[in-house]
Amino acid sequence: MYQRTSNAARSCRRRHLRRGGTIVFVAVSVTALLGLVALSVDVGRIYVAKAELQRAADAAAHAGAWVLLNEDRLHQDMQDGVFEAARREAANRAAANDVLRAAPIVHPLEDVIIGRWDDFSNGGGGMSFEDPDSWNAVKVSVQRNATHGGSILLYFGRLLGFVQKDLGAQATAAFEDGIVGFEVTDRTGNAPVLPYSLKNKSWQDLMGSPFDNYTYDPDTGEVSEGPDGLPELNVFPGGGDWQLLPGNFGTVDIGGDDNSASDLVRQILQGISAQDLAHHGGSLEFGPEGYLDLNGDTGISAGTKDALESIKGRPRMIPLFSHCWDPGNNATFRIVGWAGIRIMHVRLIGAEDRRQVIVQPAFVVDDTVIGGGSGPDYFVYRPVQFVQ
Repeated sequence: MYQRTSNAARSCRRRHLRRGGTIVFVAVSVTALLGLVALSVDVGRIYVAKAELQRAADAAAHAGAWVLLNEDRLHQDMQDGVFEAARREAANRAAANDVLRAAPIVHPLEDVIIGRWDDFSNGGGGMSFEDPDSWNAVKVSVQRNATHGGSILLYFGRLLGFVQKDLGAQATAAFEDGIVGFEVTDRTGNAPVLPYSLKNKSWQDLMGSPFDNYTYDPDTGEVSEGPDGLPELNVFPGGGDWQLLPGNFGTVDIGGDDNSASDLVRQILQGISAQDLAHHGGSLEFGPEGYLDLNGDTGISAGTKDALESIKGRPRMIPLFSHCWDPGNNATFRIVGWAGIRIMHVRLIGAEDRRQVIVQPAFVVDDTVIGGGSGPDYFVYRPVQFVQ
């Protein structure tokens, strides 16, 4: 009887011991599980904050870079105002993208950097700052720390001694120049290139010209008489060269070798098509020597007057030639660069010395542009893209 009682007692003690061990194990496990849950909450909060910081930086850099594409930069005394506007827009766009339900704070002069970006091929390199006229990039830093809206507070990390976390993100957006040609795809649509050419030297001399008789209003898109501070150049006759070869006035064939007046009108109104570029191997692009040769046409026809009038005030691209040879329809133009222009006035009737196609510099931003060159191009750009 005693033995049975003793065995029963020992068995009871073992059950109590096992039950106690289980309770301790469960308590430890629950504590560890709660710790993991707490950690996952804070880690998740950090990942969300990082993603939102990057989104804010991306939006800010992209918006700021687009502001740089402002034709006020054609006026030297207004360029600093464009840079200030780009910084301000970047800061405002960042603030419009909440990070953990709070607007991030971006200081325009500290957190927004404007400069020159050249490496569009692999996203490497960095900015340079030597020539403000060439600045094409905006880099934005968006942070959450003591000076920028407060650090990210941790809910459970403080149990392990981690109260807050500083986070930040950066983005750089830029638009590409260095234009070597154009390519038309289903995505891009036609290339807004005029079938006329300008003498490169005449274009280079343009910015110092006192000729300024017309005004473009960017709010309405209208052109009126009166100066607007931008110089102008008469394309006709002679593509900016009054001693051009006889029988040719700067008209070039893009596409077929003998474009009719109807072809010129179509290209003026609709741009250069993929079918036109098929005659040039699919793109209008400089060769390894840094130029391309285009056949000439017999001149600016009065039949194109209405077409040119209809695009007055709209930005277009025009090829720049270094020299040409042979007369009339047999002329060849050596194209060495591209320029963005806006037609301001058209007169193609009356005596030849009174005919005019007057243009002024304009920014042209287009998806058909092929970048990557270093030759002369003026105010022609690929759209803004992220580079870093």
